[in-house]
Amino acid sequence: MKRSTFLKLAIGMLAASASIASQAQSSNPIRVLVGFPAGGAPDAVARAFADQLRQTTGENVIVENRTGASGKIAIDTLLSSPSDGRTVALIPSSIAILVPMTVKAAKYDVAKSFTVLGNVAEYGFGIAAGPASGASDVASFKTWTKAHPKQAVYATPGLGTAQHFLGAEIGKQMGLDLLHVPYRGGAPAVSDLLGGQVPFLITTEQLLVPLHKQGKLKTLFVTSPERNPMLPDVPTAKEVGLAQLEAQDWFGLFAKAGTPADVVQDWQAKIKTVVSSKRYHELVEKMGYSVPSEQFADYTPRLVAERQAWANRVKMSGFSAAD
Repeated sequence: MKRSTFLKLAIGMLAASASIASQAQSSNPIRVLVGFPAGGAPDAVARAFADQLRQTTGENVIVENRTGASGKIAIDTLLSSPSDGRTVALIPSSIAILVPMTVKAAKYDVAKSFTVLGNVAEYGFGIAAGPASGASDVASFKTWTKAHPKQAVYATPGLGTAQHFLGAEIGKQMGLDLLHVPYRGGAPAVSDLLGGQVPFLITTEQLLVPLHKQGKLKTLFVTSPERNPMLPDVPTAKEVGLAQLEAQDWFGLFAKAGTPADVVQDWQAKIKTVVSSKRYHELVEKMGYSVPSEQFADYTPRLVAERQAWANRVKMSGFSAAD
């Protein structure tokens, strides 16, 4: 056989192999499930992660928004999928933990039903005062609330959310009788705070950053262990004497329990590559989140500890799980 003919055949075989591999990859893409609508914070983080995963691995990665029931639909979709690591879900840890406590139909055990592959972004919560109260710090927050007991309400993005239960604990720790007003998402809650319809709001730190900087609201404190670099003048809960309110949420990449160990290890390596990239840092930090400084091989101890903390808050609130 002539050398030129052999080379043509070899090149043809390589091209065919590459085509078959590409077709196999395309027919079995990685699905990243998100339990909230496109355009929201979880969706934005998922798409930033998916984009960098495509670029670093060449994998076909698609983001699927399975919305409804405070993230339960996406979780149910994951639990009904094969344990092969091709379907994963990007879920705020508090959501994964709280759904079984707030929805009777959710029967899973967060520490046993999933394998957490990694942590792709972190954030805390903040309590903010609007023009209705004019509070500028924790002391004036307490003074106004005690002087206006019938108007002492706090808005959150929804019933059964982390923000809901943090508000209940704030009232308990500060000896205040606060009424919860749930909204359908963070945007309408912020709108009513700025419009003076509600005096206080509890939401994620990143939503507060631009409005705090513009002087449209006053963030009283944040629940992160450290001050938010984008809110350097805002104290932490610990700094204002409310150490038990320390809470940092994180976006975990969850796989179904039973995913093979080698697949888990491959995912862990991929996540480390993505979260250490400069571009991913830029994207996530621009959204107001922080990139975790380390990853763990086993997130079960963290989930168990956080589950107990949230269970205590749910119990303190007197909340009853819905159907």
